[in-house]
Amino acid sequence: MGLDLTALGRQVRQMSGATALSAATTNERTSRVVARYREATGAEQHWATAANISRETANWLLAHPVEPLDTARNRPEIPVSYALVASDGSQIDLDRHGSASCYLINIGRVFLRYGENPLARLSSEPVLYYREEDLYLSNGTRRVPIEGNYLSARRDVDEGVALVGLADEFLTDDVPCLALQDGTLIRWTLAGAERFVQDHFLGRYLAYLDAMHERGIPVASYISRPRSPEVVGTIRLMLCPDVDVAAGKGANCSECSDLADDREPSCSICQGLVDTDILAGQLSEGQRGPLFISMSRINVESYREHTIYFFHMRVGRELARIEIPQWVAQDPDQVDLIHALMYDQAGRGGGYPVALERAHEQAVVRSADRRTFQHMLEASLYRAEADASASAKKDSKSYIKG
Repeated sequence: MGLDLTALGRQVRQMSGATALSAATTNERTSRVVARYREATGAEQHWATAANISRETANWLLAHPVEPLDTARNRPEIPVSYALVASDGSQIDLDRHGSASCYLINIGRVFLRYGENPLARLSSEPVLYYREEDLYLSNGTRRVPIEGNYLSARRDVDEGVALVGLADEFLTDDVPCLALQDGTLIRWTLAGAERFVQDHFLGRYLAYLDAMHERGIPVASYISRPRSPEVVGTIRLMLCPDVDVAAGKGANCSECSDLADDREPSCSICQGLVDTDILAGQLSEGQRGPLFISMSRINVESYREHTIYFFHMRVGRELARIEIPQWVAQDPDQVDLIHALMYDQAGRGGGYPVALERAHEQAVVRSADRRTFQHMLEASLYRAEADASASAKKDSKSYIKG
């Protein structure tokens, strides 16, 4: 039986009404939170200190302000000529019910040069992982399968390694250069991992950033429609009566849990808001907002000179989040270069960086590719006289689909 569209239509109308009502309430709360944010302009160091001392006691994400909170920098001039490399990845996950224990990561690789001597090189590089050391991580006593978030971490590393290879092959110092990634540079998926797992993946990822730093090639990532609440987290400190920077006292969420049932914490007005809600009215087309440091534990404790900074940039109706390592953020010329190139790339791509669009196109593994890979795998196993049978569960699902 298909969808009961009559019943669904009633629910959609109810949802639309509830959404409209919620939006009106959210707009009123947002105005009050934005007003508090703007009042704090000029006291950035005070709230940076508050974020530092609250990092362990606040149970929400925080941002460390680096520039004035009311920063709205116009787009710098775009270089006549520039070059960039970009990568993106996709994967065929390990199928525990499949005919073989393996997974595939496909990396889209892009080099683009604009201005004099324009050039483009697009390719993809598939890698099949099937060895014991590809499938599991071990510290001698624990054996952890590489799947789910850990497979994503492996793909992140492969994307970075691809950028180093592209840089060595194509980038020269005769024009400004950039290495570009999609999504965050902060490896959030490793934050709760066991230490030996975290060290394995994060060490390789930071080695990629080391390599780009040594080559003098700035690295940046582009996040479309970000939902991060880190700046909002710092505003929550501004609303918290417990914060006393002079006394070295930060926000302590355990104290709020002792409030009477009829009292709400003073920061509850921020509930559900994200950073773009705060900065949207501050930035005009092409402008960027202030630099912040992400205070996430894995970033602050593990990234060393690659500690990730971020800013927001207006691209049409959207605020994009741009992330850069510390060694880029501390060079104003490189920040300006990234600001200019990111906006130019987004313009060429209709609102999203064209280099990342092309990298995604090269990386994506379509349904037909998956079927071809599966047939190739089974045929090869059969010729090698290896067991090529899937589990009964998978066979039964295939029968039902048929």
